[in-house]
Amino acid sequence: MYTQMLCGLQDRHQVLRVGAVFASGLLRAIRFLQLNWRQLSQDIETGTLNQKVTDPSLRECMGKILKPDPELARFVRHECSKESWEGIITRIWPNTKYLDVIVTGAMAQYIPTLDYYSGGLPKACTMYASSECYFGLNLNPMCKPSEVSYTIMPNMAYFEFLPHDPNSAGFTRDSPPKLVDLVDVEIGKEYELVITTYAGLCRYRVGDILRVTGFHNSAPQFHFVRRKNVLLSIDSDKTDEAELQKAVENASRLLREFNTSVVEYTSYADTKTIPGHYVIYWELLVKDAANSPTDDVLKQCCLAMEESMNS
Repeated sequence: MYTQMLCGLQDRHQVLRVGAVFASGLLRAIRFLQLNWRQLSQDIETGTLNQKVTDPSLRECMGKILKPDPELARFVRHECSKESWEGIITRIWPNTKYLDVIVTGAMAQYIPTLDYYSGGLPKACTMYASSECYFGLNLNPMCKPSEVSYTIMPNMAYFEFLPHDPNSAGFTRDSPPKLVDLVDVEIGKEYELVITTYAGLCRYRVGDILRVTGFHNSAPQFHFVRRKNVLLSIDSDKTDEAELQKAVENASRLLREFNTSVVEYTSYADTKTIPGHYVIYWELLVKDAANSPTDDVLKQCCLAMEESMNS
C-alpha cells in the first residue's frame, strides 16, 4: 500500500475517483495515510523511496516515477498535520468525483465515516462479487446505498436460488431443499445464492441472502439483505446482521447533535451471566472534543439499541 499511496500523492491532480472493493478497505487506506504521511512526505521531498520497501522491482519502478518535489511535500504535511481530517480526500485529491466502494449490507456502517473523510462525495456501489465469482452489476451506480439492486450476469456462472424462510425449521433428508432457477425467482421473495462456477465449484452455497426487487429485461435484480447465519443468539432470542445494523443506526442518531458518529462496531453474546445479554462495542469519531457526548447520552444510546431489537 505504501507505494500505491505514494503514487496517489505524487499525481494527486489526476485522481478522479477513490475507492476499494469494500468501504472498510478504503478506511484502512485513510488510516494508513494517517500513520505514514510523515515518511511519505519525506520521500516526496527527496525523490527517494523509503528503505523499508525492499522489493527490487518496486524500487526500480518507483525510481522512474519519483522526482524531488518540496512544494508537494509541504502541502501534504500542511494538510495531514491539521487536527481535523474532515474532507481530507477532497483536500488532497481535489478532482475526485465519487467514491467507488461497496456500502451495502454490513458495509453500511461505514457510510457516516466515509462522508466525514470525503466531504459527502457520492458513493458508487458498482458491483456484487466474492472471491468465488463475479455475480452482478448495479446499473444505477449513483443511487442511494439503501436503493442498490444488482442485476445478475448469467454468463459468469450457473446461478440457482434456495428459497429462504427465516421461520422455517430447516431442511432434512426427508424434505431436501428445492432450488429455483434464475428465470423462476419471484419479486419480493428472499433467496440464498447457490452457484456452479467455471473453476469447478458445484452448487456452492455463497451464504448471501438476496431479495428480488425487479427485472432488467429478463435478468432478475436483487437487493443484498445480509449474510446467512450471522446471528447473535441467546436462548430463544435471535438477532441477525441487518437488525443489529438498524439498531446501531437508530441509536447513533442521538449522537448527531454532539457532532459524533459511529466509526465501527462489533458484538458478541455473553452467556456467563444469568440471564445472558448482548455486548456491543462502539468506536466513536468525536469531531468536537468540547462537545462530546456525556455518559447519560451514551446510556440513552444503549436504551435506544435495546428498544430497536426484536426482543
